[in-house]
Amino acid sequence: MNDTVEAKHSGIGIASFGISIAVGFLMVVVLFTAAILSAHRVQGSPTYPGQTVVGLTAIFLMAADVLAVGLGIAAVCQTGKKRLFGILGLVFSGGTIMGTIALIIIGLLYASRFTR
Repeated sequence: MNDTVEAKHSGIGIASFGISIAVGFLMVVVLFTAAILSAHRVQGSPTYPGQTVVGLTAIFLMAADVLAVGLGIAAVCQTGKKRLFGILGLVFSGGTIMGTIALIIIGLLYASRFTR
């Protein structure tokens, strides 16, 4: 008889991967929505309709991505389970967080050119 038991994928890792994929997709949708709303801004107005909703949604998605990072770390630290989905969740959620922060910094630098 063969007594070797194949390791299963970590449920926490699968959750991290799923959350990171969903957040990445929704973040792209939010950014496109923000771009469309900004393009329809009234001339001379410093804000656009829905700006608060877009900002709060982005903050909520970033918090969900931080959760995905935590789950990914927990999945990688588990023993006796496959770590593939935990690693993928870490990579994707980390990439989404870094990309969003980079876009925020670029936007702030761009906006600061016009306030002088």
